Order: sequence, then structure tokens, then C-alpha cells
Amino acid sequence: MIKLLKGLGIVLLLVTCVFAPVKAQSDDQSSLLWKISGNGLTEESYLFGTIHIICSDEFLMDDRIKNAFQSTDQLVMELDMSDPDLQQKMAAISINPGMRNIQEDMDAEDAKALDDFLIKSYGAGLAQLGVLKPFVLTSMVMIKQLPCEEVVSYEEFFTSLATDQKKPVKGLETVEYQMGIFDQIPAELQLAELVKMVTSDESEAEFEKMVETYLSEDLDRLYAIMKDSDSMVKYQDIMLDNRNRNWVTEMDSSMRNSSVFFAVGGGHLAGENGIINLLRRAGYKMEPVKN
Repeated sequence: MIKLLKGLGIVLLLVTCVFAPVKAQSDDQSSLLWKISGNGLTEESYLFGTIHIICSDEFLMDDRIKNAFQSTDQLVMELDMSDPDLQQKMAAISINPGMRNIQEDMDAEDAKALDDFLIKSYGAGLAQLGVLKPFVLTSMVMIKQLPCEEVVSYEEFFTSLATDQKKPVKGLETVEYQMGIFDQIPAELQLAELVKMVTSDESEAEFEKMVETYLSEDLDRLYAIMKDSDSMVKYQDIMLDNRNRNWVTEMDSSMRNSSVFFAVGGGHLAGENGIINLLRRAGYKMEPVKN
């Protein structure tokens, strides 16, 4: 589940299918792709930081990434995107309990702003879409605010590549767990951030800044942007730190059996409790792979 309006948008882009003080990295350590070796591994594995959606003309995919993927035996992401039941599972847990409409929890002005945006963007307003959980609506709003019409997903790209190369695909956590994270964040906070997204004109500039940082592969700066999110300040444990620790345990187990290409939100890589540092603590050698 990466700072878009200091809200949940950045979280959805960088940490969901993100804290201790930031440790500065030197320039030669800035990379989205990292080679994992040592600690008894017989084959090298790789870790790649994704952004969950991006404009197609800014999609970063070069030979070092393709070669790393080609050299591995298995794809592991946050979720198993090859699961044929994934969309059905997502739909089942995207609805508010009891089909409660979020309009009941919003003042008239805020509700109208969101309703107008949804009708203009999707042809349906809160009367129909208000039963969806706030973070689902946040995702829908964010997609329509991207400065392009054609977007791509790293997760879908890698899943397709794995299918073509007949590689197994696995997930580090279930969709029920990942989407359940947002049930632990007060609905009023999520609604407040959602309203900001449709009433402020800052979102496009913030998105461009975030994408620029991602494409520069500057993990420290990316981490700092995410760390500045109000949501992450209050809920870093459930959205980032605890998940990273759980994932590293699963990653260790997977790498013992085969060479793995790990692809997870870029916001999970940096920081004291980031995956790179946690794997180093576990005894692995982590090397940035650069062009």
C-alpha cells in the first residue's frame, strides 16, 4: 500500500498492490534495484522498488531490471497478482460494513465536492459509490488526477513477464491483510484526506514531484517524502515497519529455496526499518544495481 497532499495517496502509490530517522545514502547507493547475496545463499536474488501506478511514458524499465528478472526463478510481490480470484476478493472487502454510505459521515459541502468529482470522472456519484471504503475511493480519485490518460502498473508488468517465462508468482501477504490495514485507520482521517484531494489544486504538482523522485532512484528523498505524510507519522507501524519485518522473514525463506525477484512498493526499501537495512541485519549482502 508512496506525499500526495500529505495523505493516503502517497501511501497507496508506494506502500500498498510505508520510522526512525532517515539514514543518508551516498549517491552510488541510490537505486531501485538491489542484488541480494551471501548469508548462505547459493544463488543471488533481487529486490526492486515499484510505484504502483505510473504514466506509461514514464515507466522505468531497462536492461538491468529485465536481466535481473530473467536470471531468477520466481516472482514474489506484495500480493499474488496471478491469483484468479484476486479481484473478487478485493471487491468483497471494498464495501463498508452494512453497505453504509460515507455521505452519512460527511458535511454537505464536502459531500458535494466529492460527489461532483465522482460524477464527472465516473458517471456515478456518492449515491452509488459512497458504499465503498474511503481508501478505495482515494484510489479512484488518484487515478483520475494523474497527468495522463494511459497508466501502467509494475505489478501487472512483472506478472505478465512471469507468465511468459513460466515462473511461479507468490505474495508476501494476503489481500485481506493488506486492505484490512486501512480498517485500522480512523475513517474520519481517511475522509478528510479524500476531500483534500478533490478540493485542492496541489495534487498534480505533488504527483509530479513524487514521480520525479522515483525515477531519480533517490531512495532517501523518496522515503523523506513519504515520511512527511500525516498518515505515516501516526500509523507507520501498521503500514510500514511491521509489514517489513514480516516480509523479511518470508523473503529469507523464499531465497533458501530458489532465486527470487522481489518487487514491492519503493517506500518499503529505505530507512532504518526498511527492507534493505533489515536484510543487512539478517546477514545478507545488499548491493545497488546501477546502469
